Amino acid sequence: MEQTQKMSKKTVLGITLFGLFGQIAWCIENSFLNLYVYRTVTTKLSVVSAMVAASAVVATLTTIIMGWVTDRVGKRRPFMVYGYMLWGVSVMIFALFTPDNMQKFFNTDRDKAIILASVFIVIADCVMTFFGSTANDAAFNAWVTDNTDVSNRGKIEAFLSVLASVAYVLVFVPFEAFGITANKYFDASGNPVSSAVEGGKTVTGDWTLFYCLLGGLTIIAGICGLFIIKDKNGLLPKKGLSFKDLFYGFRPSVVKRNKYLYLVLATLAIGAVSYNCFSNYIIIYLQNTLKCDEYVPGLGYLLPMGIIYGLSAFSGIVAGILLDKRKDKAKFLIPGIILSSLGALSMFFFSPDFMPIGGTMLALFCVGAFLQAVGYAIICVVCLATVRNLTPPDKVGRFQGVRMVFYVMLPMCIGSIISGIISSDSRFITGYDEYGHAVYTCPPVIFLLASIVVLLAIITAIPLVKASSDKLTVPAEENPESRSEREMDCVK
Repeated sequence: MEQTQKMSKKTVLGITLFGLFGQIAWCIENSFLNLYVYRTVTTKLSVVSAMVAASAVVATLTTIIMGWVTDRVGKRRPFMVYGYMLWGVSVMIFALFTPDNMQKFFNTDRDKAIILASVFIVIADCVMTFFGSTANDAAFNAWVTDNTDVSNRGKIEAFLSVLASVAYVLVFVPFEAFGITANKYFDASGNPVSSAVEGGKTVTGDWTLFYCLLGGLTIIAGICGLFIIKDKNGLLPKKGLSFKDLFYGFRPSVVKRNKYLYLVLATLAIGAVSYNCFSNYIIIYLQNTLKCDEYVPGLGYLLPMGIIYGLSAFSGIVAGILLDKRKDKAKFLIPGIILSSLGALSMFFFSPDFMPIGGTMLALFCVGAFLQAVGYAIICVVCLATVRNLTPPDKVGRFQGVRMVFYVMLPMCIGSIISGIISSDSRFITGYDEYGHAVYTCPPVIFLLASIVVLLAIITAIPLVKASSDKLTVPAEENPESRSEREMDCVK
């Protein structure tokens, strides 16, 4: 029998506030930080890949450890509210790490300053990720699972995905549309030009304002949480948890006992690997490869981004509402996978490699990107809601680390590194900047890679499509047979 749980107004407000500002902070890390590096430090995408991979590993290890801690102490609230405050402080620190500051502070040349800035940004990103993953991935996600059930998790996942799109609008529109974080380029004679030229000059945007303002808002969200966040009644400390329980979710016996949970996670991971093949570079691609600024005056890449993610967010929440009413959510996985693959393939063909740059190509690219985004939204809504359904209710914190391995670490490491290596080939050098450093573009082949990878998810989705609905709505460890196996496993 399905459990139903009505959410209080404070719970809904908490999900909205922490979901939105968590997405704003992740938007900074997953998109704007990449843009910051590309615009102010180096155009080598391999640096972005290294940063993405390092933060993914830190995020996963942090979630494994801090998820275990929240279960052990029986509290999510303090880790959420104080974690968001520290998260905001760590965001502000990025404004310090520019090549100019490194040159002045260490009294070194430009090449060494770029290396130092890159290293410090990677370190700062890992620090930011520690606080963010503690507050959001470990505590907030466990808190959401605590306060939802099978009757509303599809809608909540869809709502959280919409908040991700809203966060992008709130961050990108004020700072990019008004040129606050944009670079301005000048040739050797001081005349404005569209991109960096050898002998010219580049004036970077006001990144200090950007980091301080958004970091401050994240701190305020944490302070507000002191008044609206409350842990679920009955959430008790589990003092008996030992360090070996940190990796409970990775034990072979646990994987075997919860096979459908891990099949869902594997499907989600493959879809996320595909998405990460291009997502970290999509803005760079739109601005530098498709050259949106030249034929969408005043808006540049913001117009296609708004169209793509606005429509996909709407589609995502509609999918969440509709799928919540069905017990056979898994049947939508394969259509979602195929749609995502076709969309990414369209993005590859609607590119400068096959068509002349212009409005027609951009419009067709947006169609393909919209299809990919809708397909990926379906995969995420189905998988993430099912993961919450199948998570053992007495081990919610510990399983957040497992979720992070499949949803964040593996996808971000595999997808971004492969694309970063491909994009750093000398064939994609488009010119040289004022210091004589190569300027790289972003190649369309990353979308072909994404299209091929996502099709592999069909392999893990087929058993889920064939499974009965109770196998995907009730945690396996609640079944008497599994409970008996678990007790034997504990004795061993």
